[in-house]
Amino acid sequence: MKKKIFITGTSSGLGLSLCDIFVKNNYEVYGISRSETPRNINSKIVDLIHTDHLNEVLLSLIDTNDFEYVFLNAGVLDPIEKARHITLEEFYNSFHINVTASKQILDYLLEHNKTKNVIAISSGAANKPYDGWLNYCVSKSALRQLISCYALENKNIHFLSLAPGIIKTKMQDYLLEQDATKFSSLEKFHKLYNHIPGPDIIASRLFNNLEFLNNLESGTFFDLREIK
Repeated sequence: MKKKIFITGTSSGLGLSLCDIFVKNNYEVYGISRSETPRNINSKIVDLIHTDHLNEVLLSLIDTNDFEYVFLNAGVLDPIEKARHITLEEFYNSFHINVTASKQILDYLLEHNKTKNVIAISSGAANKPYDGWLNYCVSKSALRQLISCYALENKNIHFLSLAPGIIKTKMQDYLLEQDATKFSSLEKFHKLYNHIPGPDIIASRLFNNLEFLNNLESGTFFDLREIK
């Protein structure tokens, strides 16, 4: 019988690459994303800004009581803007996608399913402020603590906050479009752009090191770049 995994944000980027490598290795993949997932997996479209119907979507999608892995991968970075210019609506929307939806998904799975491992895709921004990145820094910090708290209270599940490093995705394309003279955080990303690994490389590195990651203390924050 195939092992089953659940991934958020499967329409592109790291989420899509995780779909590919797990399917290739004979896992059955379930996923949700804001737009259609271009793969033949068990998937549904849902906008995580609006979580009113998220439980209904999960109920209609998930027909298993056993997940080997849950990847909380969906997230947004934009808008890049000075903190005082971020509107409350923009702040709330980022928090809904990056944090609130992850809590709602975890609560649903803990109530209805057996889950062995939860990996939340985090970022160095969970630990360090970046000029113009208020929404991302605050929400990723909150997600890290969310995972830590769930790990503390659910000893039968292994939880991990995983920073995958810089990945060439739509998020990096968005950063490249922003004015680096206005935000000190952007110059590094602009210079690195042509040398950034694609999501397939990162997904492979993650998959190939699952045993190592599973042996880290539950609730840990770990940077995948530490694995050489």
